[in-house]
Amino acid sequence: MRREPFLIRILDDDEALCDAISFLLEGEGYETVVYSSAEAFLKAGDVTSRGCLLLDVKMTGMTGPQLQERLLAHGSTLPIVFLSAHGSIDLAVDVMQKGAVSFLPKPVGAERLLEAVRRAEDNPVYGHTAQRRSPVPEAAPQLSDRERQVVALVGQNLTSRQIAERIGVSRRTIEFFRSNAMRKLGVRSAAELKEKIASGTFLD
Repeated sequence: MRREPFLIRILDDDEALCDAISFLLEGEGYETVVYSSAEAFLKAGDVTSRGCLLLDVKMTGMTGPQLQERLLAHGSTLPIVFLSAHGSIDLAVDVMQKGAVSFLPKPVGAERLLEAVRRAEDNPVYGHTAQRRSPVPEAAPQLSDRERQVVALVGQNLTSRQIAERIGVSRRTIEFFRSNAMRKLGVRSAAELKEKIASGTFLD
């Protein structure tokens, strides 16, 4: 039994997904409440009870990152776990540097989701960003615009050939940019890169 209730606010406009996540988390002993929009969450003023946010990146109206900015501006320390069907390295880097606990791809497996929630629950600084280590190595800002674009598309499970067709360059050129970016980011494979983006553990 938990000594204190831990309320998980699920913010997503996909009703079926919210129901599934609520069922999973309540089965693990957590309390949940669902909001279909960031505006509904803000209107409820539900920011003081111990817990965390499971926050969709793209919702009707205010987006997840915009809500994160609003909460930070008001001094909220609620831990945030982001969910995204279209994650990119730039977005993951940005929200993690602002204190998000994790950045998970949709669809997300039960174990990965529970692991992220437990990380939020165990966070000793309760979502405060001051003591958190940056989720990306210092080399990340040195990526060129093209390298960032290629890495973002790798994170969306596109092959080198597909990326080349989308950007309009040769496959060899894509592999050159991908190799350079991975060297700078300290990863050895596309699989490792995607795993680190998904888990929010982009560490040196």
